[in-house]
Amino acid sequence: MKVNALYSVIAATISALLAYGIYSFCRSENELLMAIGSFLFMGFPLFLAMGVSSPAKRSSANMKVLAVVFFLLTLVINILFACLSHFSVPLYIILNGITVLVFFWIYHSIYSTKQ
Repeated sequence: MKVNALYSVIAATISALLAYGIYSFCRSENELLMAIGSFLFMGFPLFLAMGVSSPAKRSSANMKVLAVVFFLLTLVINILFACLSHFSVPLYIILNGITVLVFFWIYHSIYSTKQ
């Protein structure tokens, strides 16, 4: 795997701007948790979609599509939680955490095929 520094910075900046948007849109008292959680949970897939490339072309395309799908999924989850006035903090952390862990699991299995 090769990391492109410029695309990684762009991915981190996009994730930070989206996290700030969710922070400002959040109707709950857990605004800081939403901002940090959104940045982390959306940042991992976006970083792997934009900032990392693999020498295997087929696997690389599959990994990028998977990362974009999970980025969009975490974006939707975080927007839905931001719309709620009261929500369970453990539910937020567990739901986003499992989503990102499933993403890493599938991503690693695609990477380990090396096709």
